[in-house]
Amino acid sequence: MPRTVLTKEEAAARSAEISDVHYAVDLDLTAGDRTFATTTVARFQSRSGGAFVFLDFAGQAESVECNGRALGPNAQDGTRVRLHLRPGENTVRVVGSAPYSRTGEGLHRFCDPLDGQVYVHTKFEPFAAHTVYACFDQPDLKATVDLTVTADTHWVVVANTDHEERRAPAGEKRSTWRFGRTPPLPPYLVAFAAGPFRRLASHHAGVPLALYARNSLFEELSCEAPEIFDVISRGLDYYSELFDLPYPFSKYDHVFAPEYAFGGMEHPGCVTLNEQLLFRHRVTEDTRRRRADVLLHEMAHMWFGDYVTMRWWDDLWLNEAFATMMAVVAQAEATRYGEGWTAFAHHALPAARHADQLPTSHAIRVETADTDAARSNLGPIVYLRGAAVLHDLAERSGWESFVAGVRTYLRTHAWGNAGLDDFVAALRQASNADVDRWVDEWLLRRGVNTVEVVRQAGGHRVVQCPDPDVPPRHLNLRIAVFDDHDAKLVLRQRAHVSLSPRRGEGELALSGASPDLLVPNDDAVSHVKVRLDPRSRRTALRSLSTLGDRRARAVVWGALWDDVLDAHLPARSYASAVLAHGVLESDAGVLHVLLERAVQAVQVYGDPVSSCRMLQVVARHVRQQLDGAAAGTDRQLVLAHALVSVVGADGHGLLSDIVCGRSPWAGLEVARDLRWRGLLRLASTGGDIHGLLDVAMEADPGDSGRRNALRAKAARPTRAAKEEAWTRLFSGSLSLAERKAVMAGLRQPGQEALLTPYATRYLAALESMAGTAEPEFALAFARALYPRYTHAEQSVLAGTDDLLGNKALSANVLKAVAEERAELLIMQAARACDAAHGTGWV
Repeated sequence: MPRTVLTKEEAAARSAEISDVHYAVDLDLTAGDRTFATTTVARFQSRSGGAFVFLDFAGQAESVECNGRALGPNAQDGTRVRLHLRPGENTVRVVGSAPYSRTGEGLHRFCDPLDGQVYVHTKFEPFAAHTVYACFDQPDLKATVDLTVTADTHWVVVANTDHEERRAPAGEKRSTWRFGRTPPLPPYLVAFAAGPFRRLASHHAGVPLALYARNSLFEELSCEAPEIFDVISRGLDYYSELFDLPYPFSKYDHVFAPEYAFGGMEHPGCVTLNEQLLFRHRVTEDTRRRRADVLLHEMAHMWFGDYVTMRWWDDLWLNEAFATMMAVVAQAEATRYGEGWTAFAHHALPAARHADQLPTSHAIRVETADTDAARSNLGPIVYLRGAAVLHDLAERSGWESFVAGVRTYLRTHAWGNAGLDDFVAALRQASNADVDRWVDEWLLRRGVNTVEVVRQAGGHRVVQCPDPDVPPRHLNLRIAVFDDHDAKLVLRQRAHVSLSPRRGEGELALSGASPDLLVPNDDAVSHVKVRLDPRSRRTALRSLSTLGDRRARAVVWGALWDDVLDAHLPARSYASAVLAHGVLESDAGVLHVLLERAVQAVQVYGDPVSSCRMLQVVARHVRQQLDGAAAGTDRQLVLAHALVSVVGADGHGLLSDIVCGRSPWAGLEVARDLRWRGLLRLASTGGDIHGLLDVAMEADPGDSGRRNALRAKAARPTRAAKEEAWTRLFSGSLSLAERKAVMAGLRQPGQEALLTPYATRYLAALESMAGTAEPEFALAFARALYPRYTHAEQSVLAGTDDLLGNKALSANVLKAVAEERAELLIMQAARACDAAHGTGWV
């Protein structure tokens, strides 16, 4: 296989030699449905001319010229084009071809099954720009780009800048789009999309805005555009004022890209978004809030990541943690949804804490050896924990000081590159906070600290629990104290306790009797794991819905979920608490995440012997709540989704009605999404989906319906269905998005007998992929089909240990396997805890 990795040392050597880069990129998308033609002319300065320098290019180079001299067929070595430079200005021309992608990276090609139209889009982060054009594919060699794209004459092409010219010679079926020169951009942020897109335009404060979607989704685009434009406009106002810097690019377009691999990508002037954000059915307000979060996240990058870019992937956190935090903070100012940190505490912080419990836990800012390691760091520790500790820093140092530091950082490094030291220097100028200590403790160390209150006869103490793997940190904690008065938890007082590596305990000064509930970190400002003391846990399980503080409730719910994963709380106790108290949450987004975790607690972390019975209890309680829900409300929709995910064989009639679009509850719209949920549950529980699959496909005949159908068919509990799904994965006929759908259906809890034979096949298949399979598929396969649901757990663990010694597999795949192994152990321990609890339902 061609070499596809760039090391940090190679990138540093190249950036020391090369400067003042400009690319003229000419792409022809009319060459066929498998490959496209690509020509790059790179102009740049070479410091010495004597250093070994190469361009990255993963296509097939047909000719290479360097300063007018042909270099011959041996110039390309794998994915590198070797150059012979002279001091000063150099010009290199690479002509070749490259394949389209079906994995979401590079130049992805998609054919709409509804009308046969073709769409392409780019996604290059962290190291895929060179799969489309020859370049120095590293973030600190920013370049201006002149892009020219030739495409079918009825296509629209969207790029980072506006097109300056579109030529369509008479009689030809193709046209050529020439775009304006970009400002300095790293290669991974150069972007375009092309196809028969439909466009809706607007403008705000002098910035042209546009939304693009494929023709078959234009109705949905038209419906959603007003809200999307409103969030974008208000976000631009908020960030421009906050950073004291107007939006720095010439336009701000968003393209809804089919089969997009992520939620969104911050290409300046040409943001790409997952089509799931273009709602095709009724959704809750919280779902709309989460879409606004994505829009504001990508928008924050326009300043933090695009205008000023990290030097190398060590500082990926500078991009992602900052954008994640800012999107949450901006919700209060730029949306109708109000403050966002409580929702973040419910949805995101448990995932951040859980990632730190895995053996692959790492620091937020980590030395990144190469571009493969950069891919590995795109996860919850960088995005979510990074956002949490940045938010903590901003709270502790003062928001005004923090913003002043950010403004200094942006002004100092405008259009350039920067790193951790630069960010810290800017913060030091504006704040008296001990930023160096914050960096050392929170950015450069792995792990999350656990805090709890120890009740003693002589007084209560807040303790930073010893952990051999996680050194203690300086913590400033707020603790809320509640008493149970007349079946309601009432706030008695709040106290502040400071802990340090030398002082791991602090006295909690309380007046009166010992309280019923003590909640450390009740404001969710410090990034810690909260372990409730036994009395507080009992109080929470009994009375949590009577606690009026939304943020404190989020902290307690998170602590209870952490307890399930740590095998400190039986899964059935958590599910029981959700059915007693979670269902009383007024925020449908919170209700959704709690019900989702309750189902997961029963299906994944509960004792398998009693899981069917417990699911029946969950279904009964949810149905009771659904019967009383107001018609047409978000609450009704969330409860319907939950019920459909848990009903068993006795509910097959209900599921069939839902698949057919018949609503059992007044005011409940049975849209395509709910139909597919019903069909998936019907299929996975052994119901007859013959005929119903056609009904669902008739209601949703496009690519989304096709993926849902693949998932439902793979979920059927028969040997033939599992074998058919397994064979499909390796047929070569499916895109990565379609293969992910198959894998999501194939592995189902409760189907251990059917899935056990696939454990050895999984291990063998993964070994055979080393150096041969698409990296994106190998990684998805490693995660999605790890044999977690099996009767041969010990054999799986032993086989996994052997597999982890296979150095032919990529580091990313080995990391995924190590994490899945850890998840299996977590599941085993949680199930044992639940089984030890007995047969009762608490």
